[in-house]
Amino acid sequence: MNSERSWDFRENQELVASHEYIQEGYIIEKADFQYLKLIKQDIERAYFEFVNIVNKETYNLENAHLSISHEKINDLRLFIMQNIYQNTSFHRNYYYSAKNIIHSLCGNELAMQKRPGLSINLPQNQNDILPIHADTWNGVSPFELNIWMPLVNCTESMCLYILKRDDYKRRLKQSKELLRLTSDELYNELCDDLTWIPIEYGQILAFDQSLPHGYSLNKEQYTHWSINCRFKGLHTPYWDKKLGEYFMPITVKNCTRLGMDYHHPENWI
Repeated sequence: MNSERSWDFRENQELVASHEYIQEGYIIEKADFQYLKLIKQDIERAYFEFVNIVNKETYNLENAHLSISHEKINDLRLFIMQNIYQNTSFHRNYYYSAKNIIHSLCGNELAMQKRPGLSINLPQNQNDILPIHADTWNGVSPFELNIWMPLVNCTESMCLYILKRDDYKRRLKQSKELLRLTSDELYNELCDDLTWIPIEYGQILAFDQSLPHGYSLNKEQYTHWSINCRFKGLHTPYWDKKLGEYFMPITVKNCTRLGMDYHHPENWI
């Protein structure tokens, strides 16, 4: 037995997924489709209500740019978020749709982001660009896992891009001034090393948000839709995003519950 593994009791499937995640900075897995379908239905229902669409056979998420202007896109995003976060059914479906990979990479006693993020990127809309960044540069705990779900097939410029772990380490080693650049300067500096990740509806992207990532201009003929939500081990360190404010506990185990409620007997000898 490898002595380095003697106290690592993870199963082989989990070790394989973990190795890929560590090497690349991300991994793609299949979603549990019964829950993903419910997530998409909730978002479609709110979208159709906002744009007052009656003929649902003609319009869908991919051609949303035919029914919404660039100026109204943020109003649409906020309207959908207000609708889907009114109760925890959306969060429950999100967790169960990605449960296997979350447990493999993050554990099974978890906290979940209260308000997952919704991205709607219309074709040729400059305002939808998400500048290159790493979440940990702005007070986010490195113990978090980002579960990113496309609601349409994403190819080419519709994809999320990321700087893989080895490339990030190499570029930081080459230049200590890298993080002093503006977002535009940093993107131009790293562009040739970035990886755009093709992904289909029905798949999940789990990625390390401590690596630089973002969205470029959507140059395709379809609208990009995706949801992202952060998970973390309940007992791992929190930075600026606190438990009870930004995160909520979702799978608190019995020993933790009993320990939290424990009161030591008075006058114990």
